[in-house]
Parts: sequence; C-alpha cells; structure tokens
Amino acid sequence: MCGEWKHTNTVTGDAATNERYLRRNNINEDFWREVRKGNHILFVAPRRVGKTSIMKDLALHCPEGFAAIYENIEGVTTREEFYQRLFELIIHSMDRSRLKQAREFIGKCMKKYKITEISKSGIKFESLKIDYEREIRDLVPELKKAKVHAVIFLDEFAEVIHKLKKSGKPEDAVSILHTLREMRSNDGFEHFTIAYAGSVGLEFVIKSIDRPKLINDLHTIPLKPLTDEEVSQLIRQLTADATICLQEDVLNYLKRKIGYLLPYYLQLMIAGIDKVACGLRMPDVNREIIDAAFQNILKEKKNFEDWLLRLKEYYAGFFPFINDILKHTAHRGFINVQEIYSKAERFNRTEDYMDFVDDLVHDGYLSETEKHIYRFTSPLLEQFWVQKFPIYA
Repeated sequence: MCGEWKHTNTVTGDAATNERYLRRNNINEDFWREVRKGNHILFVAPRRVGKTSIMKDLALHCPEGFAAIYENIEGVTTREEFYQRLFELIIHSMDRSRLKQAREFIGKCMKKYKITEISKSGIKFESLKIDYEREIRDLVPELKKAKVHAVIFLDEFAEVIHKLKKSGKPEDAVSILHTLREMRSNDGFEHFTIAYAGSVGLEFVIKSIDRPKLINDLHTIPLKPLTDEEVSQLIRQLTADATICLQEDVLNYLKRKIGYLLPYYLQLMIAGIDKVACGLRMPDVNREIIDAAFQNILKEKKNFEDWLLRLKEYYAGFFPFINDILKHTAHRGFINVQEIYSKAERFNRTEDYMDFVDDLVHDGYLSETEKHIYRFTSPLLEQFWVQKFPIYA
C-alpha cells in the first residue's frame, strides 16, 4: 500500500473528461464556425487522438441556440435501428436543452408522436409502429421553424457501415449514406448537423463499398497530436494534487520517450510512472522510473491489442500484407517504398499497395519521416509489434 501517497488523476479506459481532459480551444472554435456555415463534420484523426473526448466536450459546451448530444452507435446492426437511434437522438437533444424553443419543440413532438416517456433507456410511444426514416425527414425541417439547431455527434459511425457490409447488407449501408447526403443538401435541413468520427477511417470503410462520393461533401477537421505546450498543460492537470513531481528535464525526456504525443499514451505513461514511483517511494521522477513505466505498460498487452485487432477485422484478407509491412518496420526500424513494393509483388498487390500505406499513416501506425521512408509513429506501438511478433526473418 502507498499510505498517504496521492495518486495522479489519470484515465486510461473511458474517454477523458473534466480535469482529465485538455480542451484545445482552436478545435472547438473551428467546429462551431463550420457548423454555423452549414457544414456537416468529419473528424479526421488517427486512433487514440481523443476524438471521443473532444466530441463529448463539444456536446456539453455548445453555444446559445444549439442543442447537442453525443452517442456511440457502435452497437447498431440494422438500417432500421440506425434511423431509430438517430430519431431518438434528435428528441433527446431537444429534451436535454434548456432553450425555450427546444422545450416548445418537445411539447409538440410529445403530442404528434404520442410520446409517453423520454428517459435514458429510450423513448416510449403509445404506438410502436413508426417509420423512423420517414419521420426524420418530417421532423428535421421543424427544427428550422422552431429556430433551434440540433447537433448530433455520432461516434463509431464507420463501424455501423462496416457491420452492415460484413453481414451481407451493403445495400443498406449505401442507402443510409445516400439518405444522409440527401438530407445534408435539402432545403429545410439547415438547423440539423451530424458530426462523424470513428476509430477506423470512415473514408476506408466507404471506399470498401465503392461509394466515396457519398461523403465527399463533409467538412473535415483534422485532429493532431498534442503540442509540447499542451503536453505540459495536461501533465499539470493530471498531477495537480499528486505526490509525484516531474522537473523540466525529466518532462522533456518523457516527451521524447512517448514520441507520438497522443493524450492516451500520455495518460498511460503518467499512470505508469505514478505506480512505479509509489512502489519505490520516490516522488521525484527520474529517467529510470520513466523507462520502467514504459516497459511495464508494454507488458499490459490489452493497452495495444485493439490496434492489431482492428486491422484484422477491417482489412481481413489484406491483413497478412499489411502486417508484413508493420513487422518489417518494427524489427528493422524503418521500411522504404522499394521494400514495400517487393512485398506487394509477393502478395499480388502492386496495383494498390500505396493505398494501404496511406491508410496506415492516416490511422497513426506509420509516418513518412523522410521521402519514401516510413517508421512507426509511436515507440510504444513499435515495441508492442516487436513483442507480439518476436521473430522476423
């Protein structure tokens, strides 16, 4: 036991909120500026950059005149369920809002749809026979009349499209994409915005069903790793009341050790450092403590398994080719385009091999550090791959 040791305020499972979350005001400002222009948003970022935390923060702190709500829809498996969830999210966003216009809007909806209850578990109707897709088309224009703007944050939308394709229903996936695009361009829908995000790039999933044009009207907002200054600020937040102390030189060493400054990696390392320091009863963190925390984190395979499982799931038959690229890069420290092409020849992928490389860059696995030379973006992820696949001839 650590006695009176005060631990860091870290989170490594759920999305970061409150003091565990570092708001980047430029992202918030950019988002609401584009929404006011009438754009629908696609957050573009590698995994673990903090998309969920950002979307939750935006939903909680929306400007006057907006009613926003966040929802992870990963569990949606059918076209009908998607439209039901979207319909209910619109109602919930209005019900949670304190805007007078929103309250009046809910009153009308209660009467029109004979709603008997609105709660966290769902919406109850006197009649369950509702065509949700049709009703959404009727409901959304009413937002404009009510002069209140609904903003729906859909997390893991790409997962829904992927599941529909995988379950043999690609036509339902295409239908949803067509309907959403149509709604984005229709008159009367100006007071309705959807923001999309997911752990795997939506562009890849849409490309896999050959419908990239159905999302090319979305406004993309790139989410980048933390800057040095933002890292320092987040560490101050996480350690504000903690026993551990990181001097400037140690903090700089930590940044170099993490390499790829994602909030998730930073949370992992601070939690790991706190555990090692507590065990040693050494509040003043040094490089040896950071190194020990780094190795301990790698032993917890669950911290990184999802990076591997996602590739297996989404790329399926292409995974052996992709994984050969990653194993080579992890063990050799880098891979050049000629080496990638040689692998592409072996796997019969010479026509589109760079598409896969681009996807690996987009999703945060690799970076082009020099022209035509790629390395793992994260030292942690690189070492995970080395340990997961220890033999590479």
